[in-house]
Amino acid sequence: MRTAIRSHWLFILLLIVLSAFYISGVIKVPFHPDESTYIFMSADFESIVDNPFSMVWDAEDPLTDIIRYRLIDAPLARYLLGLGRALTGLPAPAVDWDWSASWEANQSSGALPNARMLLIERLAIASLFPFCLLLLYKIGLKLGGRLMGITAILLFSLHPLLLLHTRRAMAEGVLMFGVILTLYAFTKASKHPLLVGLAVAVAFNAKHSAILLLPIGLIAVCWLPNSTTRKFSRTLINLSGYLIGFMLLTAFLNPVIWRNPFAATKEALNQRQNLLNRQLADIKRISPAQVLQTPTERAAVTLAQLFIAPPIFSEVGNYRLQTSKAEFEYLSTPGNNFWRNSLSAGITLGLTLLGMIAAFRVSSSGDFNQRRILILFLLSFLAMIMGIILMIPLAWQRYSVPLIPFVSIFASLGCVWGIKNSRRIFSHGRLPSRLTQILAQFTPDSWMP
Repeated sequence: MRTAIRSHWLFILLLIVLSAFYISGVIKVPFHPDESTYIFMSADFESIVDNPFSMVWDAEDPLTDIIRYRLIDAPLARYLLGLGRALTGLPAPAVDWDWSASWEANQSSGALPNARMLLIERLAIASLFPFCLLLLYKIGLKLGGRLMGITAILLFSLHPLLLLHTRRAMAEGVLMFGVILTLYAFTKASKHPLLVGLAVAVAFNAKHSAILLLPIGLIAVCWLPNSTTRKFSRTLINLSGYLIGFMLLTAFLNPVIWRNPFAATKEALNQRQNLLNRQLADIKRISPAQVLQTPTERAAVTLAQLFIAPPIFSEVGNYRLQTSKAEFEYLSTPGNNFWRNSLSAGITLGLTLLGMIAAFRVSSSGDFNQRRILILFLLSFLAMIMGIILMIPLAWQRYSVPLIPFVSIFASLGCVWGIKNSRRIFSHGRLPSRLTQILAQFTPDSWMP
């Protein structure tokens, strides 16, 4: 234990400091009306604990707003919010936010959560952040040593989009944890297929867009070393474990589908499409520039959101007058809008591309496990980006948030790869020997050909 602390003292220090910074800023994040809806729906936590069968949907039942939310939204965020309330003895609000009403009308009706409720619910989501850092660091250790682990958590935890969107009482913080947990599970996929299935289920039940990781998980658990004995039977066992883990956890978390899973899934898809159509119609009327017509436009906006765009607090301007003061104070807080300019965009994008090149280089000649991990990460990154480009026509910043772990991993890989090659360039005594020794401790030779 003492040896582990000495070896990873810098990570432990950063874990404490970065988590404190992240959590201390939770209450300063400007309010988003969708938080009211998530907190309103957190009553599902009491329902699934006390009587999950009361949540079951039947085609003959009237389609209330609550049933519609259960069908179209992933459940994990509202369960975590419900747990946060339950631990502090707070009841769920009885009224949902009404977007057609004024701020004052929603406040009078009880749809606007008070400061204590909002803080508790945001802390419930923020409690996942230290675990995100721990898993990212372990991924970095696996691929490039302590320097990569430290660089990854720094790039991740200081990303302005993460600091805004995952500090709210909404799904993005849970989705971020689910994506990172899935990437970590991929590093152990050949031996622990059940873990991979559960991890992908966590991501999917945080937000349904994470279904894009499901086929990558199939590849992960079925991709075994050539030296594996009884490879076919082992592949079937892994595949079964993966699917069982994913389906059991998903079914357990979604009582709404228990009576008729196929009909409920079909209805959920219909309701999701209807919601998207209404959103598109509203946005075309209010702000047509936010509707992206071509994949090229969507790709450009996604890159801009990831690397250079400042935090965007709302998708529509219904309540900007009421939130403008909080937005100004948030941006005035040091660290919340760090490293968002053309210089930082060029450096981060350059390191990310360098890291992807390094991943190809290492995967072409590295050992089997590292080769498999890097290719799985590249495929996951590609799947998530293509999903955004092909399926999401709205320029909403929140949709880019699940890409942040990939940028952090590949940019840190690019940083380590660049340092490692610099060491080789200066290996004939030009680099001070003490600095060479320090770099050698943090960038082990094993991962680089």
